[in-house]
Formats: sequence, structure tokens, C-alpha cells
Amino acid sequence: MDYHPRAFFVLGTLLGLMGAFFLTVGILASGSPPVQTYTVLSLAVLAYSMSYLYPQFKQKDERMKLIRQKGMFYSFFAMMFYFIVILSILQFNIISLTAIELLNILIALNISTVFLSWVILARKY
Repeated sequence: MDYHPRAFFVLGTLLGLMGAFFLTVGILASGSPPVQTYTVLSLAVLAYSMSYLYPQFKQKDERMKLIRQKGMFYSFFAMMFYFIVILSILQFNIISLTAIELLNILIALNISTVFLSWVILARKY
């Protein structure tokens, strides 16, 4: 029996609970959530995605190579879209972000986009 998908699911649950705790603390403190919240929640998405993808990814076949390649291709364009949106928001002073906040948001978006695109493509192919 292969325990890796179950381990990824447990890890995703723990990270999701930790992210929910960070969000709750940020809301109760009447401020924005801590910067690490976005990364923790994106790691929860990564763990849940890997719990779904692990049985398929351990096979090194052409299908999985195609899914990885197309997922990275789509993620590139999604990141370009994120950059345009964030630069527009910052340019027009809609919100103000520090460099650390911006990097954490972009890292979280990148992790989530790559792994969610792999899940969508794995279901498609």
C-alpha cells in the first residue's frame, strides 16, 4: 500500500488549519493577515494537489511529461497576467504593498497556479 497520498493529504490539512489560524488572527486583530499566511495556504494547495497527483506522477510516462510541460506553459501566462494586474494596482495607488508582501503574494500565486494547472490537466488528459 502506498502511503504518500495520505501523507500529503494530512500535511495539506495541517497547513490549511495553520493558514486558517493566521487568517483568523489577522481578522481579529483588525488588520491584514501576516505575510506568511499566503505562502502557508499555497503550500496547503500544493500538498492537496500532490495527494491527488502522486500516484500519477510516480509513473514517468509521456502523459505526465505532457501534463508538466503544458502546466508550466499555462502558468507562465498566468504569472504574466498576475504581474500586469499587480503592477496596475500599484501604479494607480489602489493598494500599497511592501516588497516582502509583494514577493510573498507572487510566490503564493506561482505555487498555487502551477499545481492547480497540473491537477486540471491531469483530469483533462
